[in-house]
Amino acid sequence: VRQLKGVVEDLLSISKIEEGRFGYSFEELALTDFLEKILSEALPQARRVGISLFFDKPQEALPRVHIDPRKLSMAVSNLLDNAIRYNVQNGKVTVELKNQTPFLEVVVRDTGIGIPPEDLPKLFGRFFRAENAMKSAADGSGLGLYIAQNIVHAHGGKIWVESEMGRGTAFHFTIPTDPSL
Repeated sequence: VRQLKGVVEDLLSISKIEEGRFGYSFEELALTDFLEKILSEALPQARRVGISLFFDKPQEALPRVHIDPRKLSMAVSNLLDNAIRYNVQNGKVTVELKNQTPFLEVVVRDTGIGIPPEDLPKLFGRFFRAENAMKSAADGSGLGLYIAQNIVHAHGGKIWVESEMGRGTAFHFTIPTDPSL
């Protein structure tokens, strides 16, 4: 029932995105605090499946950003969920936050199964799931990365992926520090 509810919510989100009715409510926040909260919510899931979760945050103070915390948390939670789900036994997930003026860059890096190179260009498409991901975890709708991409773009950022089979995957996304961007 929980899985079906998630698929229905994803389909509703896509419908709203495509109709331009997703509705964003931006606030000025510290991205470090925002990410710490999301990581604390993901920690029980990671521990349950034996995955270590780390936050590599910069030592210097970062500029605040204008984000919709509800929407951006959907994107980050999806990336974390994938990093945990498609990881290896006793693997790890590291979230990095870097200042790349005029953007902040977030990287969700895992030690998981990786994504075949031929699947990388299709990864952010609706309903797409890599074949090795379907073998590793049967559940999943193939909608999460499509939604995450739309959310990041609505924030003025970019999202991309790097992966090596059997070594892991790193999803990167940026959020502008200047709201005019």
